[in-house]
This record gives sequence, C-alpha cells and structure tokens, in this order.
Amino acid sequence: MTNHDPTTAPAPPAITHLFERFGECWAIIYDLALAVWSAERRSSDGSLRFIVDQNPAVLADKLSAAEAGQ
Repeated sequence: MTNHDPTTAPAPPAITHLFERFGECWAIIYDLALAVWSAERRSSDGSLRFIVDQNPAVLADKLSAAEAGQ
C-alpha cells in the first residue's frame, strides 16, 4: 500500500477527467492554502452541495456517487 504525499502534484489525467466529467455541473476549485479540491453545486431550490478531497481522482469518485444518489 502506498501513501499519498499531499505535497506531490496529482497526475494531470485525474485533473482533466475531473473537469471533463463534472465541470459543467459543479464549480471545481483547488485551494492551495488547504491543499484540497472542492466541488460545489447549487440546485434550483437553492440548496448547496459541497464535496471535498485532497485527491482529484477521489473527488471524482465522490461526485459520481453523489450524482448516482440523486
């Protein structure tokens, strides 16, 4: 098992996939100070969904699960 070093940049394909798959529906931001990726979406009724992870590939998995649960 390998540990993820948060000081190491994630692989560009993971970032590309994240934006290609979810960029139209979610506002995706990387916060350098916190070293986390976040995704935010406001629904038509005004409710806010906010999901965060240090790894863009894991965030993509969480977004997939969130969309499947809707």
